[in-house]
Amino acid sequence: MTHDQLLTVMQHTPLPERMGNFERTRSPQQPEETESGLLFVEYSHLSEDVKFQAVMQGEQAQFQVVLHGTATPVRQLTVEEAGHVLRSDLLMMLEDLEDEL
Repeated sequence: MTHDQLLTVMQHTPLPERMGNFERTRSPQQPEETESGLLFVEYSHLSEDVKFQAVMQGEQAQFQVVLHGTATPVRQLTVEEAGHVLRSDLLMMLEDLEDEL
């Protein structure tokens, strides 16, 4: 999947600047190539060393949590499914992550 296709899939997915104690640090408009794929969504906790990320790997997207620099996969789905899940469940996923801290 190309960056343009990613933007098309994610165009109706609202990604607020801040949700609870998390701040958006990466969006589909400004993805970053990483070792594990194209990082297209990232929220960083404001006071803890933890991040929630969505990484594109071909046609798949992986949600992962990065704690103290170590990534732990949480869920893998298609990029289209990832857009739907981010629209409906992002706040809940971030709240659950914070509860685990």
